[in-house]
Parts: sequence; C-alpha cells; structure tokens
Amino acid sequence: MPQARSIVVFHPTSYRESRVIGEHLRDGDIVVLDLTRMDAEEMHRLVDFVSGMVFGLQGNIDKVTAYVLVLAPPGVTAMDDAAHLTGSFYNQS
Repeated sequence: MPQARSIVVFHPTSYRESRVIGEHLRDGDIVVLDLTRMDAEEMHRLVDFVSGMVFGLQGNIDKVTAYVLVLAPPGVTAMDDAAHLTGSFYNQS
C-alpha cells in the first residue's frame, strides 16, 4: 500500500485532465477535486472515471460539497471537525 505523498488540488475544466488526476491518485497522492468549472456531461464522465479508479485502488471518495471531492488512497480517511463531510461517496442513496 503506497503512503500518501502529497495533497494535490485540481480544478479541471474538461475530461481530458482525467489522466493526470488518475496518475496522482495511483501514485498515492491525496487529490482534492473541485468540479465547479466543468459542464455537467464532462463532470459525470470524470466522476465515473475517478470512482472506478478509487474502487480499483481500494481507496475512498468523500464529498466535501456537491462539487468538491476528496480522493484518498488506501489507509487515508478524510475527517472534518464540524461533521461537514457527507460521508463516503459510495454510501449515497
């Protein structure tokens, strides 16, 4: 299991940025993904891609807001002192 190396913040504007985001996550970085600059169709494609990646790596996705996600490698958990995190991305109804 790789140790988290860095926290990397992305503000993608298109799906084309998925590869570099995936490479950082695969390399063990914690990725903060701000999706506010994306249109809905590309945002859904990117979320599908990173969801599959995180699942395959056995990591976690936590929603900070409707458009900000924290992608964490295995063994890293996002915590919030005021319980603002909505919980695991995978536990949505």
